[in-house]
Amino acid sequence: MGNPNFFNQVLIENNLRQSLLRDISLKLFKSIDSTNNQAKEFVQRSLDQKNESKDLIIFAADSQLTGRGRRGHNWLSSDPASIAVSFLFQAKNNIDQIPQITAAASLAVKETFKIFDLETNLKWPNDILVDNKKICGILSELVFNAQKDTFVIIGCGINLNNTEFSSEIKKIATSYYLEKNKRIDKNIFLAKLIEQLNFYIKNYLSGSREMILASWKKELDLVGKKLDFEFKNKKYTGIIRDILDSGELLVAFENGQNKKLQSVNTSLDYQSLDKYNND
Repeated sequence: MGNPNFFNQVLIENNLRQSLLRDISLKLFKSIDSTNNQAKEFVQRSLDQKNESKDLIIFAADSQLTGRGRRGHNWLSSDPASIAVSFLFQAKNNIDQIPQITAAASLAVKETFKIFDLETNLKWPNDILVDNKKICGILSELVFNAQKDTFVIIGCGINLNNTEFSSEIKKIATSYYLEKNKRIDKNIFLAKLIEQLNFYIKNYLSGSREMILASWKKELDLVGKKLDFEFKNKKYTGIIRDILDSGELLVAFENGQNKKLQSVNTSLDYQSLDKYNND
């Protein structure tokens, strides 16, 4: 048996459905800046015909040194106990639907954890939680090559076998190991994640978008809930009236005003949900 904290291409491929192998290209690294950056550089270089024919190109690293999360926050994955992975595919149609594709990716991660007997919750717009502690963050980006073709990158930082976290984040972060008290082979986890993400992305782009968004909204379980949040660096309290298909929140502020809030300038305080909604 190899070390469960380090990627092994043979192990990943052996745990994938064999029918998928012809559709994907898997690129593994020991240590890089970030998997999303590697995917961007790959797009900006001239793609050779062999790789263009692949539906999904996967960039995964044992150690990621300059990963990013939402709103410019760092997502460091220098510890090989975690997973840093990015999925790259070309968006040939339905370009207008791409901005909300993180919903499909979130459901794919949730389903993957469920395979390994860990129940998780989705946090708007792009985090996966266990008991209000973050176990995964997702960052989706659009990129273009010299021919102006559109590509989508979905980057995931996943806490898997981490046994501890730095003092700054240990109160808000968790891992599969800390929740289940056992390690998991990251190669097997990644293989199952590839299968789930491939399934959800293909369905999202081929007619099941409304169903996937409905599932995502149901899992978020925010509509009708009161909570504290930060909007444009100011603190507010309000009630979530709706989650729009664009991914924006329709929120009723305490002054009675309704506003659409975008994720780029909004942060929800999930800890406050219990404070207001336990009656």
